[in-house]
Amino acid sequence: MQHRGFLLLAFLALLALTSAAAKKKADCKYKFESWGSCDGSSGTKARQGTLKKARYNAQCQETIRVTKPCAPKTKAKAKAKKGKGKD
Repeated sequence: MQHRGFLLLAFLALLALTSAAAKKKADCKYKFESWGSCDGSSGTKARQGTLKKARYNAQCQETIRVTKPCAPKTKAKAKAKKGKGKD
């Protein structure tokens, strides 16, 4: 029975640590610019954020730069001709 209690305690401690780590990510709040245009060579677009708020004595960078893949270009669908059907 002590073995089960130890495992439960270890699990709860691990859960508490992971939730604390997840909360730590939200300690730095940034105000972001609009997304830039797509960089054809890298296939990504970027934007910059300026520190808006730091919580709990967090060590935050004053500015950060984030990137994401450009949206794939979609081909326009051909419009169907309006009419009464096939003649």
